[in-house]
Amino acid sequence: PLVDSEGRFLGLLLGEMRDEELPYIRANVTHHLHEARRYCNLSGTEQHRRGRYSTTKDGVSMGGGQTRPMNMVFRNRRERRAVARLRRSLSVRRIATFGSSGLRTYVPEVYNEYSRTLDQICAEDTTLRRPFANNVFAGVTFNLGPRVVTSRHRDHLNLPFGWCCVTVFGDFDHTRGGHLVLWDLGLVIEVPPGATFLIPSAILEHSNLDIAEGETRMSITQYSAGGLFRWIRCGSRTQAAFERDGNRVETGATRWQAGIALLGKWAGRLAGRRPQFRDMC
Repeated sequence: PLVDSEGRFLGLLLGEMRDEELPYIRANVTHHLHEARRYCNLSGTEQHRRGRYSTTKDGVSMGGGQTRPMNMVFRNRRERRAVARLRRSLSVRRIATFGSSGLRTYVPEVYNEYSRTLDQICAEDTTLRRPFANNVFAGVTFNLGPRVVTSRHRDHLNLPFGWCCVTVFGDFDHTRGGHLVLWDLGLVIEVPPGATFLIPSAILEHSNLDIAEGETRMSITQYSAGGLFRWIRCGSRTQAAFERDGNRVETGATRWQAGIALLGKWAGRLAGRRPQFRDMC
């Protein structure tokens, strides 16, 4: 884990699953991501805030003027079918579960907050679609590549003290390119294909290095929008409606301190024992 001066978690480098089937899982997910990009007729050069590569996403979101939590919208039927195939893949589900289980093992307080929030939102509206069962992340983005090179950014719509889970795939030399760069911490970290890491992506500025010509790099990113937690905190209504009803929202400083308290500390948590990740697929 990466920790601050007080021992609080600032990053989790989970690495790869300890599974004899990992080579197959890694190759299978890589194949599915390539096929999804081709099926959606994506060029791989779409420009957006985080870089120049193809993406698709699924799950529950709240923000951008929404008046309630909603399912993410697909651009067309082909994209809907492609995402459905990705979600049905056992290999993809196992990778997703590994990340969620890692959050539970290291930062259970944050995991429980994610779990309670998503459970309540989905119970209130049964039309909402979780990306994966047995998983606390509300949203997933499939970065289809074929060359996922992200620019420096923070995920400002995510929960500030929350976590973003990324698993990397593709065919590239991780010792020469594709490194995770954490600008605020001054760290450059090798991330091989099949490896998973978690960071509080709303507060840590991050990117990844370029890869060589002819190489490919893709990833699966799991997260939860900060607006979902605000919705529950305001009694299942928007903050504007909450305030119109005469309520007062906690100050940002108060919410920040409460969130930081959920991060947990390394000392005493896992010292002397190896974390176990239960496969819940």
